[in-house]
Amino acid sequence: MEKMRIEKDDILIRQMETSDLSLLLKWLTDERVLEWYEGRDACLTMESLSEHYAEPIPNGGRVIIEYRGQPIGYGQFYRLTDEMFREYEYPDQGQVVYAMDQFIGEPDYWNRGIGTTFLNMMADYLKENRAVGILLLDPHKSNPRAIRAYEKAGFRKMRSLPEHELFEGRMEDCWLMERRL
Repeated sequence: MEKMRIEKDDILIRQMETSDLSLLLKWLTDERVLEWYEGRDACLTMESLSEHYAEPIPNGGRVIIEYRGQPIGYGQFYRLTDEMFREYEYPDQGQVVYAMDQFIGEPDYWNRGIGTTFLNMMADYLKENRAVGILLLDPHKSNPRAIRAYEKAGFRKMRSLPEHELFEGRMEDCWLMERRL
C-alpha cells in the first residue's frame, strides 16, 4: 500500500504507525471519547489495541489526524465486502464503495470543524487514489455532533439501521449515511 500523507491548511492525515498505538491507548481510555467510540465499558489495554489496530485492513487503511503538528484523532477506511452490503442492505451496483470510522481523540479539538475537513480530505483522496464512487458512515443516532459534521461534509441520511451495533451493553440504533463522490 502507498504511504499515505494528505495535507491541507493546518490538517495532516498520515498513515498510522505501530508507534501510534500509545496515542490510541490514551484516547480510548478517555471517558469523553469512549462515550462516542468503543463505549465506556471498553477495557482496552496496549495488548488488546495491538491485536486489533496493528492488523492491516484489507482494501483499506488506518490513519492519524494531526492538527498543527499535534496528533488529535484516528480514522479507518475499508472497501465494502459482500457481507457488509448485506448487513447495510445496500445495493451492490458495481461501484467502488468504501466505509469509514473516525474520531477526534482530543476533546479540546471538538466542535472546530476538523472532523468535517478530515472527511472532505479523505473523500477526495479515496476518489482520486482508489476510484471510490460512494462513501458510507453509520453513526449512532444518539450522536448529533457527529451527524452534523457528516452532513456538513456532504453525507446524507439514507435509512435507519435499527439495533445495528452493540454499544455499552445494548444494541444502538444508527443511521446509514452516504456521500456520492
